Amino acid sequence: MNTLSHRLSGLSRLVLTTLLVSGAALFGGDQAKDLPKFDGNFQKYWTDACARCHGANGNGRDNNGKPLPDAGFDFTDSRKANKKKDSDWVKVTLVGKDKMPAFKDKMSEADVQKMITDIVRKFAAKH
Repeated sequence: MNTLSHRLSGLSRLVLTTLLVSGAALFGGDQAKDLPKFDGNFQKYWTDACARCHGANGNGRDNNGKPLPDAGFDFTDSRKANKKKDSDWVKVTLVGKDKMPAFKDKMSEADVQKMITDIVRKFAAKH
């Protein structure tokens, strides 16, 4: 391959990679960008940010019992929920996983830990 063809081939790969990464950023986006920043009220934040996927009662269902479109983990399933350590839930909340957006720009680690113990763990305890 001559030098000009080699350079063009490398340039083409660079341009294609840049377009793919840019497109993923534009269309994938930050799932948490539309969510409010934590204001200190845990119950209100659960309702405003978390219940969209996890449900008001932590079961991933709406008030009529139907699964939410982006249903998250069912925290009322105590058998499954209690297998997880708080540190696992904190990590997933801060960095995200699968459909779960990252909340690292919305809440501090200490606030996430308090949300886990004061709100999330109580869902499993009720069932």
